[in-house]
Amino acid sequence: MRTFAIVAVVEGAAPDLFEWLAFHRAVGVRHFVIYDNGLDSEAAALLRAHETIGVTTLPCPTRIDLAPRFAAYNHFLASRARLFRFAAFLGLDEFLVPAPGRSIQDWIARIPPHAGAVVVNRRVFDTSEPVGTSAGLVLRRFPRALADPEREENRRVTAIYRQGAVAAITDGNLATLVQGERLMSDFSPAEPDPRRPDAVLGVRQGEIRLNHYPLPAPPVSAKGQGTEAEPCFRTQSWIGPTLEEMRHLLAHLEGVAPAEALRLRARAAAVPELARPVAPREHRLWRLRHLHRPRVEAAGRFVQRKLFGAPRPW
Repeated sequence: MRTFAIVAVVEGAAPDLFEWLAFHRAVGVRHFVIYDNGLDSEAAALLRAHETIGVTTLPCPTRIDLAPRFAAYNHFLASRARLFRFAAFLGLDEFLVPAPGRSIQDWIARIPPHAGAVVVNRRVFDTSEPVGTSAGLVLRRFPRALADPEREENRRVTAIYRQGAVAAITDGNLATLVQGERLMSDFSPAEPDPRRPDAVLGVRQGEIRLNHYPLPAPPVSAKGQGTEAEPCFRTQSWIGPTLEEMRHLLAHLEGVAPAEALRLRARAAAVPELARPVAPREHRLWRLRHLHRPRVEAAGRFVQRKLFGAPRPW
């Protein structure tokens, strides 16, 4: 069974999709389930290019009683969730950020067995005054966060759910757990905020947090007293690994889909680091991690299913 997946509903041009996928691979996420809710041709081609390295793309289901986002989440719960121990439901304006140099997989491995869900606090970034061009990295364009970590915006959370802990997600609030406890990201008990059903009373942003880049921008100028004077060090520390992931994917695509690689290079022309070639040895190691090892693991899961049966649904 796979450990962790990020589930997202994507629509339109999705200009930051390439960076979003590369960033989460850099911090240790290996599996994505993306629901296509009307992507343009370039974004759809980008997702197809990622199919061999852990991205599954599905059409967004339609339900008259639910918005497309929640229809997709419940489709995942019914059809795909049994394949993963944990899952998080994110938007493209949300980046799951561990401490510098740490892996999300290491943090997930320490989640207590009695946890049905672990809630991760947001860290809201000021998007009112971008730095650089609109084609640059999100992590660079919006470097400053709201300074006070106890602000009400940062008490909003996103949950990482354990398999079997939730039966349905029908709105933007925290889903009702059918088993297990709801914990904070430091694994202390989570106390819901009685005034906001999608928030908790405490803020924990030490080991892992959710960077949120809201559009439209929050009503605080980057030059005002509500934002940090210096760029966020934790966010800046992940720019290098993200660029490495982007370069390796471009090198991979140049061998299997050169037209798509050329299109991506043209779109990312505002990021000069992507023009630097990758070392052959490093690229072989990247291929080993992202292409060959998943195939071996898939073969092992196939044998396990034949011997012990399919995993139970949520």
